Amino acid sequence: MKKKERVVGIIALVIVFVLLLFMFISRHRQQKEVSVLSASHLKESHIDKKDTSAYITPATADSGKRPEVNIDKKTNKGEKTGRTIKPVQIDSMKGPSGKSKTDSISAADSIDKGEKTCENDTISPWVYADPGGGLHHAAFSLKLFSTKPCTIQWKTDSNEQWKEYKGEEISIIKSTKLFLTATDSCGNKMEQREENYELKPEDSVKHCASDMEYILVGSTGFCIDKYEWPNKKGITPRAYISIYEAMDSCVSVNKRLCTSDEWTVACSGPYGWKYPYGQAYEIHACISNDTMARPAGKKPECRGYFGVFDMSGNLAEWTGTKSGKNSRFYNVMGGFWESGPQSGCFDARYSYFPQNRHNPVGFRCCSNARLPLAETKRGTE
Repeated sequence: MKKKERVVGIIALVIVFVLLLFMFISRHRQQKEVSVLSASHLKESHIDKKDTSAYITPATADSGKRPEVNIDKKTNKGEKTGRTIKPVQIDSMKGPSGKSKTDSISAADSIDKGEKTCENDTISPWVYADPGGGLHHAAFSLKLFSTKPCTIQWKTDSNEQWKEYKGEEISIIKSTKLFLTATDSCGNKMEQREENYELKPEDSVKHCASDMEYILVGSTGFCIDKYEWPNKKGITPRAYISIYEAMDSCVSVNKRLCTSDEWTVACSGPYGWKYPYGQAYEIHACISNDTMARPAGKKPECRGYFGVFDMSGNLAEWTGTKSGKNSRFYNVMGGFWESGPQSGCFDARYSYFPQNRHNPVGFRCCSNARLPLAETKRGTE
């Protein structure tokens, strides 16, 4: 009997041992499967990838990201078509730091490396003059530049023979038109365009401070900063500023914030151009297809008729005029660095809360014109 009990006990122990062994093997297998699944999940997860979702915020009325809402537009048809005859597609000029959008696009498509790459090169060159066209107060010399290697031809009379440009200075001693065209080594040709130069005696010095231009259209005369604040050529203009800070800044230098009408007249000139350089949008002319604001006056072609720079693109600009569509807001003019065609002289946005600072919004100042000395004396008699 005792022997039989021992056998039963041994069998029970064996059964328990087998059960324990089975449970151990089963648990180890499950852990291994979980480990494999976890590793597979991690490979497909965002941990091994650059996750930028935490940095993406929705654009709101005061976010300063994309002022592409609530746009007031007018169209003024001037008798003259301005300086640009036909817009070209891609700009390849480099900025001071970082590449513009058009740099990146053109890098693979507009680099001259000989005939083998011509099948991939479909971008026409674009030629511009420095200084640009419009009103000038004294004789001067200019030079021509292009966005890619090419043969440039020019003339100052429509009946003249074309001359090949070889880097020489071109003298402008009277009001004239400058005709331009260009062809690269792959046969891509720039459509003929022209610059209109008007020479008139200096008016700004007797009417305005040295850092301002005198604007006179009809009976309207006033002074406006040549560049966006701080109104210095070669300095990246100040952005991220509320309208009240902009107003105070202008007052600190004995000026004031421009009205919308003043701003538009200075931008569109006496011929009512849609852009500072003419009626047709030109992707190369101003900083309107870029990734950031650039130093003031960087683009010679972004010079308006009166010699005021960067009124299209770069930074949108506060004005002291309240929007006719919502009196809580002020008109912000001109578009910013990536506004594209919506960066003209008549493009007004009113979606920015005036008390807030906004990344693409800056400003420039205006002032009343000084009366000439003779008129001042007559007024006191």
